[in-house]
Amino acid sequence: MRTMSLIIIGLILVSIPTFGHHGTGISYDQDKWVAVTGTVLEFAWKNPHSQLYLAVTDDKGNTVRWGLEMSSPGVMIRQGWTNRQFKPGDQVTVSVHPSRTGAPVGECIPCAGILNGKELPKPVAEDRQSTATDQKQ
Repeated sequence: MRTMSLIIIGLILVSIPTFGHHGTGISYDQDKWVAVTGTVLEFAWKNPHSQLYLAVTDDKGNTVRWGLEMSSPGVMIRQGWTNRQFKPGDQVTVSVHPSRTGAPVGECIPCAGILNGKELPKPVAEDRQSTATDQKQ
């Protein structure tokens, strides 16, 4: 009985990291879209989510650094994006789900907008569904 208890406890402890993936609904207001316009500071093409950092001028004329959470590189590649999509100095306007706390962060999933006057590749609606289906298999 003691051995069985230790095995069960061990399995529980080993499996805890599998629950580590987070949902973004708790951090971002999924019912709102906000247009964010700024100058690209940095683009981090990485898993589990790429990040886009912008210098945005607020209503008072101050420059605010915004961090935007994007899809994974795999999803972005399927949409026609590359790791060179954004370069420092590029002018961008994107629609994001804003932070629930009012912090200068947002979720750009799916990401749509304008880059240097040209439309970004269109998000593929089924990417979220296919990703969820792939994870279940």
